[in-house]
Amino acid sequence: MTIFDDVIAAIDSAKTVFMTAHVGPDGDTLGSMLGLKFALEKARPSIQRVDCVISGKMPDVYSFLPGIRDVLRMETATTLLPRYDLAICVDCGSKDRLGLGQKPFNEAETSINIDHHVSNDRFGKINVVVPDAAASGEVVFNLLKAMKIPMDASIATCLYTAIMTDTGNFKYSSTSAQVMEVASHLINAGAGPEYIYKQIYEKMPWCQVALQAHIVGNTQFNQGGLLAWASISRSDLERFSAEDEHVDGLVESLRQIDGVLVSAIFKETQSGHTKVSLRSDTLEINVAAIMGMFQGGGHHMAAGCTIEKPLAEAQKELLPILQDRVQPFAKTLSAPSR
Repeated sequence: MTIFDDVIAAIDSAKTVFMTAHVGPDGDTLGSMLGLKFALEKARPSIQRVDCVISGKMPDVYSFLPGIRDVLRMETATTLLPRYDLAICVDCGSKDRLGLGQKPFNEAETSINIDHHVSNDRFGKINVVVPDAAASGEVVFNLLKAMKIPMDASIATCLYTAIMTDTGNFKYSSTSAQVMEVASHLINAGAGPEYIYKQIYEKMPWCQVALQAHIVGNTQFNQGGLLAWASISRSDLERFSAEDEHVDGLVESLRQIDGVLVSAIFKETQSGHTKVSLRSDTLEINVAAIMGMFQGGGHHMAAGCTIEKPLAEAQKELLPILQDRVQPFAKTLSAPSR
């Protein structure tokens, strides 16, 4: 018996598959989903149709991924089936994060939830949640291994992208010996590390550079410099002709500032609410638990949520909590000068 037995049985009995992920897809989401799609189409001829669907805008940075043009958007898709034998979601911690994909996911005969977030609420009929995995792409790799589906260059490129992006190019604490072994297998199967890295990290549009320079330049710190935060309004995005995806990486940039233990990005959404991203530089501060207080979640050192309030009100609620969490470290750490 393995954790994948029920998943494999459900896949083997399905003829139509609906595959989706969280709103605002990232590299782990898209790479995991497409890698699994290629594998099913390659090795399970009994499956007649696999539809990959997202809610929200497709980030331009992942336009290099094999099969990306076949991913449909729920907002505009017109060819979806009324009902699927099987629905699979990857890299999504809660059902409400599926966006418009909730309906076909709920109505499928069987549903599978594949994820690695410790805060996942196990909303599928079948759940494979592996918090120790560095990325959902690692979970999918092990699923394909259990199914004895061989890697090819397309599958490997997608899964390598998933793992690379969710480990911050293999520099986060989640990077394990096991995930490095997986990466090695993917490279041997045809994933190109240099090519993938350049596509994601070295082709930043000017609007993103300008936006991020402006935001970093206006970063705020608490007394002692252990907490760093910045706000991004819709007018900031408009000023630099930037999109929501161009905010990616900012919270990491703030965390990398010498002396910072917790970083936060507060971004105004199109609906006027506030999307929050948190990063911690110490295992002693669990940002997933903090985000859980606001119906969010994630990982111990990387988490987020959406607060249904304007920027100023969201900051008024959250910043005192963050200040309280870093305060005990103020006596033991000496902050560098700003």
